[in-house]
Amino acid sequence: MRKNLTADLGRRLWQAGNEATADDSTAVDAAAADQLDDLEMAYAVESATRELAIAAGGRVIGYKVGLTAQPVRDTFGADEPAAGHLLADRLLGDGEPLATAGLFAPMAEVEIAFILGEALPGPQVTAEDVRNATAAVAPAFEIVDSRWRGGARTLPMLVADNTNAARALLGSPVAPPASADLVKITATLSIGSRTVPGSATAVMGDPAEAVAWLAQHLLRGGRRLEAGDIVLSGTLCAPTAISAGDRLVADLGELGRIALDVI
Repeated sequence: MRKNLTADLGRRLWQAGNEATADDSTAVDAAAADQLDDLEMAYAVESATRELAIAAGGRVIGYKVGLTAQPVRDTFGADEPAAGHLLADRLLGDGEPLATAGLFAPMAEVEIAFILGEALPGPQVTAEDVRNATAAVAPAFEIVDSRWRGGARTLPMLVADNTNAARALLGSPVAPPASADLVKITATLSIGSRTVPGSATAVMGDPAEAVAWLAQHLLRGGRRLEAGDIVLSGTLCAPTAISAGDRLVADLGELGRIALDVI
């Protein structure tokens, strides 16, 4: 019974994220979340959505880490961050605009993407291991969106829905800065006349710590971070609502700038 419920919820969430238009009629009714007993089941649902994507020709290119700020974890009653996967067809190309037609209530996050040059297989992965295994970092936008009608209200709802992963855009990769310099990175997200400040220290004090947590989390489930994986390590700025007509510009200092038009 539990396996059937997991498969059904995974199918419904995956379908909601692949509709040409997004509205109340295509979102998953929050009442369906009553079936989510715990985080183990929630991650099983997220895994089901991943397998459906792969079966449809999708390719997993990495992962994302959510709930990396303590205040957000407190909101969801979470003891640790949450993880989701990244799909190749959800990664925007350079200069490609973000189409909002298939999104419900998109929000922009400014992140530091880690591009791994080596696998991270050990059970006690540290931030230093992450820095040593990282080939490059890049400024990134993650566009988050919930397929639940009205958004995720609980931690299992968030996790089951692939931790709200929707779209992403990577800027130009650069050599990883020294650890002391990475945590000093600040960010400014500009959307027209609006500005949203951010800091790398908002990401578990050090974005490399978020990647280390992810490595350990994946190992508990029998997977690992591999060479070539892209990891969105967590948002430096507060998630910010966006809409068609917006132009997003994020400045991450020595890591560079990134821009995205919303249509």
